[in-house]
Amino acid sequence: MVLGIDLGTSNTVASTLSRDHVPLLIPDLNNKQSESTPSAILFDGKKALAGQLAQHLFELYPSKKIHRFFKRHFGTYNPVFVDEYSNPWFSETLAAILLKKVQHDASSFMPEPFSKMVLTVPAHYNDTQRKSVIEASKLADMELTAIIDEPIAAALYYSHQVEQIEDEIIMVYDFGGGTFDLTIITKSNNKIFVIAKDGISNIGGKEFDTIVADQIRNNFEMVTKRAFPDDPLLYNRLLLLSEEIKIKLNTKDEGDITKWFSFHKQIFQCHFNKADYGLKASQLIEKTEKAVQSCLRSLGMSFTDINKIILIGGTSNSYLVYDYWQKKINPDKQKLIYHQPLASVAKGAALYASSLDENANRFEAGIQLQTVSTYNIGLKSPETGQVDLVINRNTPLPVTGKIIYKIDTGSSDSFAVILCQYWQKDTELQELGTIFVSGFPYSNADLLLEIGIENRANGTIAVKVKNAETGSDIRFEFKKKTLQHEFNFSEQQKLLKSVYINAV
Repeated sequence: MVLGIDLGTSNTVASTLSRDHVPLLIPDLNNKQSESTPSAILFDGKKALAGQLAQHLFELYPSKKIHRFFKRHFGTYNPVFVDEYSNPWFSETLAAILLKKVQHDASSFMPEPFSKMVLTVPAHYNDTQRKSVIEASKLADMELTAIIDEPIAAALYYSHQVEQIEDEIIMVYDFGGGTFDLTIITKSNNKIFVIAKDGISNIGGKEFDTIVADQIRNNFEMVTKRAFPDDPLLYNRLLLLSEEIKIKLNTKDEGDITKWFSFHKQIFQCHFNKADYGLKASQLIEKTEKAVQSCLRSLGMSFTDINKIILIGGTSNSYLVYDYWQKKINPDKQKLIYHQPLASVAKGAALYASSLDENANRFEAGIQLQTVSTYNIGLKSPETGQVDLVINRNTPLPVTGKIIYKIDTGSSDSFAVILCQYWQKDTELQELGTIFVSGFPYSNADLLLEIGIENRANGTIAVKVKNAETGSDIRFEFKKKTLQHEFNFSEQQKLLKSVYINAV
C-alpha cells in the first residue's frame, strides 16, 4: 500500500489507492465525515492534540494556545514557541506531530501497512525548507520515499484521472493557505516536463483571513476607544473567527454577514459587506497575476500561449479566484480546470508513490518527472558581497555546477564563501549557510579550490569541495547562522516522545 500526504499550511490531506487503483482520501479517525486534518496543534500538559481535536479543545478553552501556520517557519530553524520548561519547539517537530496523527489515521483505515510514502511541498520551496520537510518525516519515524512539488502532484492526478493534458502548455495555479505557487508544465505520454516555477511565499488564505480580522479589530477599537489588546490567546481566537467568516464570504451564494462579537467583556457588532471584501481580496489575486505575467515574460511567452489553467489549493476554492481567471481566459482557446482543488495534490502524491512501487500496475508504472531549479544558486563573498552564479534558475534537474577559486596559501590558511539561492539577488537573496575550508598547507603556490554545487531532483542541494588540479576531495564545514535556539534533532525527538498525541 502507498500513502501520499499533502502537508498543507491550513489543512493536511492524505490519500491512498484502492485495490482498483483509484485514489481515496484518508478520513479523520475521530470524524469519519472529514477527509482533511486542520494543520493545528494544541498542547494540554503532556498531551499534544492535532487536527480537529485541537480546534475543538480551543473552542472549549480559548485561554489555551493553538499553533497554526507553523509551516511558514520551515527553513528558518527558529523555534515556533518555548514551553513552560524552556524547551524550544520547532516547526519541524509540530509538523511531525501532525504527520504521526495522519499516519495513525491511515493505519486504521488501510487494510495493509503502507510501504511507500510521498510528501508534497510548495514548488517555490528552497533547499532549507525542503530539508525541513525531510526532518519532519524523520522525527515522525516515517520512511519518506520522495518529495514532490504540489503542482506536479495535482497535474498527475488530473492527467491520469480527470482530463488529458497531452502536448499542451499547462499552468498549475496553486493558491494555498500560506503560499502561492505557479508552475508551467507540459506532458507527453507518462513524462511530465516542468518548464518554469514561480510564486509568492507570503500570500495565501491567511491574508484573506486578515481582511476580516482587521475589520473586527477596527470595530472593536471604534466602539471601545482603545487599542485592541495585545494578547496572543485573543489573537488566536480572532484568527479562527475570521477564517470562519472568510469561508462564508468566499462562497458565491452567501450574502453580506452581520455578526456579534465579545472580546474582553466588550460586545460589539460587525457588518461584513461582500462587495468590500471582494475588492480587497481581488487586490491579493492581482498580486498572483503579476507573478504569472513575470514568469511568462521570463520564458518569452504570453498568457495566450497557455492551453489549460488548473486551479488548486484551499484559496482557489473561493469563487472570487475562479471568476477572476474565468474573465481572463479566451474560452474558445483556453480552459479553466476546477476539480477537487483541496484533494488533487494528495491524490497525485498517492499516484506517484504507487509509480515508485515495484508492484505498480500499468496505469502508474513509468511516471517520470523532469523538473527544474526553482532558484538561481550562487556563492557570495563575505567580504565584498559579490555573488557568483553557479546554477541558473529553471535549469532542468538534477544539475551540477562548479566554480574555481584561486587561493594564495602563503597569505591565507582558510577560505569562506556563502551558499545562497535567489530570484533577484538584490532583493530576494536567501543565505543558506557558509562553506568554510581551513588547514591549507603553507606554500607559496596558489591552490585552485573547486566548489561543486549539485541541485538534486528533489530540489535539495549538496556541496563538494575539491583540489581542481588533483581532483582530490577537500574537507570542509558547512556553517548555518547561529540562532538563539539551535535545532537539535535528538532533543526534538525526545520532546516529541514525551507527549501523547491525540490522547483524550
